[in-house]
Amino acid sequence: MRILLQMALEGGLIPKSPSPFPRRFASRAPSLSRWEREGAPKARKGEGDQGFTLIELMVVLFIIGLVAGAVVLALPGDSAALSEDADRFAARVAAARDEAVVSARPIAVWIAPSGYGFDARQDRKWVPLNARTLANRDWNPGTIARIEGATGEGERTPEDQGRARFWFDATGLPNMPVTVVLARGTNSDRIVISATGEVGRPK
Repeated sequence: MRILLQMALEGGLIPKSPSPFPRRFASRAPSLSRWEREGAPKARKGEGDQGFTLIELMVVLFIIGLVAGAVVLALPGDSAALSEDADRFAARVAAARDEAVVSARPIAVWIAPSGYGFDARQDRKWVPLNARTLANRDWNPGTIARIEGATGEGERTPEDQGRARFWFDATGLPNMPVTVVLARGTNSDRIVISATGEVGRPK
């Protein structure tokens, strides 16, 4: 067998180094690209880490502007804050009048630059009214209040310490007609307590 193989090789019947592809297809064998041989090019140091683009900065500034605008719109203006103070004060003064009738004792309303509150007459003196619905309350920051009555500033006593006061008797009538003026910036509002005990806000 060895002799026959040797004779075939010497005679050229069997190629010495056979190729897996026919010669006519040798040029068509797939070749690796440079990227496949060497790998994808690596990013240079610092590349891709160059901060925000101008468009991204503009988008961020636009969003910040929208948020700031929403916050400003949510804040109450002078007119809204003043109206809130006036509405709340008028409702609570009316509640104090009703409390005087129900409890059959005088109930006073005092007003100070910082806020207002309610007292009850006891042992010939005014004491703080112990009622959850008529607790002392501050004005909204920036609101200024003053009281006007038949004498110009209502009743004042030495213990008032800058407070002006009026009261309702056991029948719900005030000791005098009163006008409370609330001011805030260039806006003002009035709460009127009539001689018959009616509480209102004239337009």
